Amino acid sequence: MTEDDKDISPFEVFEGSPWEAGLLKSILEDNDIETLMQQASSLQWSIMPTDRATMKVFVAKDDLEQARAIVDEFYNNMEKEDNIEKDE
Repeated sequence: MTEDDKDISPFEVFEGSPWEAGLLKSILEDNDIETLMQQASSLQWSIMPTDRATMKVFVAKDDLEQARAIVDEFYNNMEKEDNIEKDE
């Protein structure tokens, strides 16, 4: 593996619901950070759809520091939203 390959190797920055992962992917791409999404896990097939599947979001090494700052802000905003909902 060359040094260039290491710079574009995907690094995981998030794992969560498909909705959260899609939202974060959009935020990262709005900040000019290329992303990859991959299904991390899912439940066995069933008749009823579930929301238990999880998705992972990956970025290149060159974007890792900026992406982690955005992910931290994303988590903080999710936590604030959860607290607001609990107070209502």
